[in-house]
Formats: sequence, structure tokens, C-alpha cells
Amino acid sequence: MKNVLAIIKSALGKFWGVLAHNLGWKIVSIVCAMFLWSYIISVDSSITSIKTLANVEIATSGLTILQSRDLALLTDVSTLDPVHVRVETSQSYYSRVTNDTVRAELDLSQITKAGVQQVDLIGVTTYGKVVQVTPSSVEVTIENRGSRYVPVNVEFTGDVKSNLWYNITRTNPAQVLVSGPSSLLQSVASARVQIDVTGQTASYDRSAPLALLDAQGNEIGSALTASPSFIMMSIDVYPKAQLSVNHNIDTATVGTLPEGYEITGVDVQPETVTVAGEQSLLDELDELSFEPISVDGRTSSFTAISTINALRDIRYISSEQVTVTVYIAESTLTDSFQALPVSVRGKAADRTVTLSVDKADVRLSGPYSLVNKLEEGDVNVYVDVTGLEKGQYELPVSVAIDGGDPSNLTVETDPTVVTVTIE
Repeated sequence: MKNVLAIIKSALGKFWGVLAHNLGWKIVSIVCAMFLWSYIISVDSSITSIKTLANVEIATSGLTILQSRDLALLTDVSTLDPVHVRVETSQSYYSRVTNDTVRAELDLSQITKAGVQQVDLIGVTTYGKVVQVTPSSVEVTIENRGSRYVPVNVEFTGDVKSNLWYNITRTNPAQVLVSGPSSLLQSVASARVQIDVTGQTASYDRSAPLALLDAQGNEIGSALTASPSFIMMSIDVYPKAQLSVNHNIDTATVGTLPEGYEITGVDVQPETVTVAGEQSLLDELDELSFEPISVDGRTSSFTAISTINALRDIRYISSEQVTVTVYIAESTLTDSFQALPVSVRGKAADRTVTLSVDKADVRLSGPYSLVNKLEEGDVNVYVDVTGLEKGQYELPVSVAIDGGDPSNLTVETDPTVVTVTIE
């Protein structure tokens, strides 16, 4: 036995001598030791290390329990500062402890009343044990929970073509139930859904998420929830065209005006209307017409509303009615009076007045109601010699109308002047 031990001792001594004086064997020994140590720490879970993670996002839990108590979280968790988390983990899991596998949880399930609350943060990971969260708690505001319905508004985005008409034919649902903190709930004005119509040339169905907006059109934070959060829509897409509205007097009006009145013009607003439908239908249309306006018994201009005549298979029309203004004026009538005597006005008692002609023709034009009732005896032709001394003068022929104002008439006389001799 002593001989065997001596042989082993001699062999180890020789091996150590070779190892001590050979660099290559030294390196091999170190590498073997490292592999051995790595194996030991991978199978021995009692060997642990501490890993500290910065900027860990805060997540919430217990929200359903909080809502069951008619409470809501007013604080926007996404605005809270990230925290630091220290994790004790085995060496085999050390590399797996990251910001993706570790979270700081804000547990709302223990809150039972509204107000400002200090809530502890709980560190959670599947690769070890969280030993510290810094800060250990955060302050949040809890309010009573309310809910109300708001309408869904659809907004078209993307490449919206000017020659196409886009329309939502069905929105499911048309309104959504919004729930959350009571103070924030009052600021909700509508729920907006944006639909990208780029490249769409035919009708189609689409679902899209919605966003809650205040009265100024700004999005409201995540403290509010909408049910459902996605809206299903049917969108119509058709070609569109601008068509003029026919405002011809003959087709725009119907009926009879009193004698002496006439239509001088028709104004239609809007002058053009946008319509949408199949392209084959639009190609057949030149203009639109409307139900004619009755002018029976009218003696002055007036405005009325008329309906555009229905068009078969039109999908959209920008205005189904037009405002029609009918301009009505009294007709102009012309009448002539022949060989009316010319009288003299303003003659002094001691003067004799001689006219080169004593008769004149008169042509009157003016409002029908005035000219139509004139008779020959109503038209007085004269020359005025008031204040003139004796001598010879060329004086204009004037006309006076009994019971009327000649300034409303166009008066022509033949002759227009006469030679007057005063003696």
C-alpha cells in the first residue's frame, strides 16, 4: 500500500512540475475552471445576484374591481414618472431580468373611496424576486365614476378626391357609452372616427378605433373608456358633378300676371348644385330644373322656395330646394295724341301772343297704369311766356297731365319748339 501511495505521489509531483512550468497547460486549467464554475452557478439556484433596473413603467391592476365600486382613476398613469426596481435573481436568469420582464404594478383593488390616495407599488417579475421599488408608492386621484352616451362623428382622411362623393351610410353603433371620472366626463363633446379613403373608388365596409374629443377638438386622456372602442361603418363612394339650375323665365314660372305687369327676370340660389351617382347617369345630365313658381295675381317682386325635380338613382344632391326670386315690374305703355291745341300760359293782359303753329302731336311713354287711363282731354299742350316782353321768341312746347305727374312719363312733342310773337 505504501508503494502505491508513493507511486501516486511521485506521479502528481511530476504532473504539477509540468503544469507549473508550462503556460499552455496553465491556460487550459483556467478555462476548465471557468466552465466548471459556470456549470455550478447554473444548477445551483442558491447563488443569486441583485440587478437594478431604471425607468420601469408603471402598470395598473384592479381597475375592474375599482369600477365595480363606482369609482374611477382620474390620474393618467402614463404621465407618472418611471421608477427604479431592484431584483434578486439567480445567475442563470440574470440576463433575462429587463424592463420588458419586470413591472411596477399600481394595484387599485384596495381603494374603496374617492379622493387623493397614496397607493403602494408592487414589483412583479417571473425571473426572481423584487426586493425594492423606488419610490415605493405614488399619489393618485380617485373620483366617482359616471357614464353617458356621446355621438360618433366620422372624419375622412387621406387622399380625398374632389371629384368623388364620400358618405357614411351606416355607423354601428351611432353613439357610444363613455365611462370614467365624473369631472372629466363632462368635457367629452364627441367620439371621432377617422377613415382613410386613399385609393377608394367604390363603396366598402370598414372598422376603425375611436377617439374622445372635447369641444375644441382635442383628444381626451386615457382615464375615460368608450364601449365599444371600435366602430363598424359602411362607406359609399360615387362620382360627383356640378350641375347648373335652369332659371329660364318661361320654365321657372307659371300663371298669369294682372294686365300691365311683366316678369323682368328670375334669380335662383344656389345657381349650381352638386350631385353624385353612377358615372353613366351623370353623363346624361346637363342641368337641373325645379317646380315652377306661380305668379298669379302678383304685382311686385317676390321670393319663394321651390323643390328641385326628383332625379332617378341620384345618390346625393347638395340641395333639394332652391330660393327663387321673381322680379315683376309694371309694363311700359306708349300712347299718341294727334293735333292737340297749343295754349299760352303767363300772358300779360296788355299783350297779344301769336304762335307759328297752334297744334302739336304728343307721344307719351310710361307706367301702364298711368298711360292707359289717359284721354285726349287729360293732355294739355302749352308754351309759357311768363315775364317775357314784346318781341319774337323760340319757346319749347310743354305738356301737362290732368291728375298726373308728367315727370313719370317720357314726353315727345312734334314740333318741339314754336315761334312766339308778343305784341
